Amino acid sequence: MPPSASKLGVTAHGQNEAMKEADRLLFANGFGVRLIPGAAGVLEADYAEEVSGYLVDEAGDHEYHRSRVYAADGEPVS
Repeated sequence: MPPSASKLGVTAHGQNEAMKEADRLLFANGFGVRLIPGAAGVLEADYAEEVSGYLVDEAGDHEYHRSRVYAADGEPVS
């Protein structure tokens, strides 16, 4: 199965908190995103059973200078 991607809009006080909030939205109550596609903050969603990584873009950073890629464990990827 090809990888899927979901796009979420969350409010957070830092990139680590943003990843945690994204996980909460996607997997609340143990259900994958395909079961809650209309949840607040879910902008685009495909089926997902697990997280393989994160791309965190910050609001207002139109040049993407503060965008970061993280592994599934939340560690930055160079």
